[in-house]
Amino acid sequence: MKKFIFLSITIFAVLALNGCGSSSDDYYNDEIKYHVVDQDGYGVADIRYTCDGNSVELTDGSGGFYFYPNDDCTLQLELRIVDSTVDDLYIEDDGGAGISGIKYECTSGTFGRTESNGHFEFDNVGEADYCTFQL
Repeated sequence: MKKFIFLSITIFAVLALNGCGSSSDDYYNDEIKYHVVDQDGYGVADIRYTCDGNSVELTDGSGGFYFYPNDDCTLQLELRIVDSTVDDLYIEDDGGAGISGIKYECTSGTFGRTESNGHFEFDNVGEADYCTFQL
């Protein structure tokens, strides 16, 4: 009888603990990459951005920036310094499709939602415009 009870407790413990624990890799699998592209479809590199107070990063060569779902990301748009020919900007996914409906607000006073092609308004004439996107 003691062996049966011990075996039952052991089996229960194994089943109860099965699946416990996790991998820290799960957190990074949720990361999303969007791209800031210009009116000609080229990625705009070296735009400073930060998402939910994390460290300041730069967009990569394809204009890519990384964030997690529900992050608020602020893009520091100093395009008169980066590239004086940039007039319009768009937010696109990895496949090149514009992301519509992203709510944003810029320090210049422009605000709204990205259009169906990912276009958004910002001030590219004055000082740097900081635009925060609710992703």
